[in-house]
Amino acid sequence: MMHQRQGRGDEGGSEGRKEGGFSVWRLDDNNNEFLVRDGLTEEEALVLVREYEGRGHRQAYWVEKETGRLVL
Repeated sequence: MMHQRQGRGDEGGSEGRKEGGFSVWRLDDNNNEFLVRDGLTEEEALVLVREYEGRGHRQAYWVEKETGRLVL
């Protein structure tokens, strides 16, 4: 099955922020990738991943460095 990246996640985000930060992504049970939140510092992103993992969610969460594109 192919990974499909979905739009903005259900946790809000940083509408209109430029790259340079970090984002948190989630992989669901159907192998789809979803943006959880962007525009974070690396520390904020890692804390958020630990929070979700600590809640016992079955999905996988990870941090990615954002690219040079503008997120609208």
